[in-house]
Amino acid sequence: MSSLHKIESSIHRIAHTLITKAMTKKLRIATLGIHHETNTFASNKTTMGDFKRSGLQTYAVQRGQQYYDMHAQSQTSMAGFIQASKRLDFELVPLLFAATDPAGIIDKEVFDTLGGEALDMLRDQGPFDGVLLNQMGAAVSEEYPDMDGELARRVREIVGSGVPVAMTLDLHANVSQQMAIETDALVIYKTNPHTDAAQRAHDACDLVVRMATENWRPAKWLEQPPMVVGIFQHDTRDMPMKAVIDDLETVLKQPGIVGGSIGEGYPWSDVYENGLVCYVLHEDSLDEAKKAARWIADRAWANRKELYEPIGPIPSQAVEYALRKAANKAVDAGPIVLLDVGDNIGAGSSGDSTFLLAEAIKQGASSWLQTIRDTEAIGACLIAGVGATITVKVGGKTDSLHGEPVELTGRITRMSDGRFEDTGTVHAGWRFFDGGTTVVIESQEGPTVALVTSRVGNMSREQFYSLGYRPEDFDIVVAKGVVSPRPAYQPIASELVTVNSPGATSADMANFEYKHVRKSLYPLDIDAKYTHDSSD
Repeated sequence: MSSLHKIESSIHRIAHTLITKAMTKKLRIATLGIHHETNTFASNKTTMGDFKRSGLQTYAVQRGQQYYDMHAQSQTSMAGFIQASKRLDFELVPLLFAATDPAGIIDKEVFDTLGGEALDMLRDQGPFDGVLLNQMGAAVSEEYPDMDGELARRVREIVGSGVPVAMTLDLHANVSQQMAIETDALVIYKTNPHTDAAQRAHDACDLVVRMATENWRPAKWLEQPPMVVGIFQHDTRDMPMKAVIDDLETVLKQPGIVGGSIGEGYPWSDVYENGLVCYVLHEDSLDEAKKAARWIADRAWANRKELYEPIGPIPSQAVEYALRKAANKAVDAGPIVLLDVGDNIGAGSSGDSTFLLAEAIKQGASSWLQTIRDTEAIGACLIAGVGATITVKVGGKTDSLHGEPVELTGRITRMSDGRFEDTGTVHAGWRFFDGGTTVVIESQEGPTVALVTSRVGNMSREQFYSLGYRPEDFDIVVAKGVVSPRPAYQPIASELVTVNSPGATSADMANFEYKHVRKSLYPLDIDAKYTHDSSD
């Protein structure tokens, strides 16, 4: 063999080796996210200080391996990414994930600092074969009403059009056209209570891997009928919302449909995108994706009155009902659980509403358990110490929306750092919780109140078990939420009562002044019209 032939042969072998390695090389897929549900009517702005601690996680901001480790044994979206990376054999590269408790508008510094750091990591640690954006979908900052969409835009700017990007979203996302345009796929939870976060993350990974390996992109369509789903109708297990999810499942079985989602929307956000969305991915036909999304939207629109209806007793009626039911229930029956809609911590409320507590004292409730967020009262208790009897005014200190402070006299029975863990079925798959310094008072007035520092939602019974109290042993338990507490409390409750209470998360949109939503949006405009734009 001539020297030239030897050189050519060597070149061919090297080229073949390089091609083979390239073909067998694992995909590198990055994940990052800033996860926040912003209540634009809440008085408490979300600052960098809020991202130093989170009621939802041990660390509010996680980087690299810490992001991986915090979620590996949970059932969050990130847990689904981890599981899928093993199933599909790709390298998952965790960059930065930040999540803190729902609250008011996000300070500009938060997005500049955390968003900037995440994007720098994406730029510096690339190139990547795909990106998984782990978002909540209702983030509003001082600068960007659609902060999720802006983050997606900047991600796209860095990775370019050739890299597939999928965004996972909470069912309460206010989904924007920008989110849809800047990503190749949106994947939203199907369940509320949210029990499928990990499963939907698997769906997102399947799409990204296919896009990365086949150089394929699905046709996508986002339909936004001008309607809001009321919070009383958000449980996907119950009609009428179940019918919308059933329609989605019908569409997902159609030939050529490769994905689809419903967004219930987040009512307490004064943004243009507020409301229901229907999103469909098709193998290759934009017309078919549009047709399917509009079929779901048309059917939801026809049922818009049933999908928005503030119902349920007011606090005085709810307490009276609960006391009457408790007096007549069997000895081994579970507690009556009152769901405090107006102080829904998981939707950005203050956690210190006193309307139900005041009624409990007024009506003589004794076997009563609940939380109240109050750092001032906790400070007084810490000085007094465990075992002391103290008189303190609790709650009603954040703003004028959540009642007046209520005076309690009682014995301090427990003090805790407020950290607890739940390995069971929890809303959105969270596992590690932090209520901050926590103090329990057994009041002479009757109620047992756990004073907490953080606005950690009442979505786990472990919150009380960790303090030495069993909700099962009380006649009445208050859970500050609407749907998120149900996985925890439905198994033990003799009845769940959804209370139409006032507050920053009131079920009645008429209680708020909206300035930035669409001009004609049902039910703010009961004569709103929904038509398909023929130019689409």
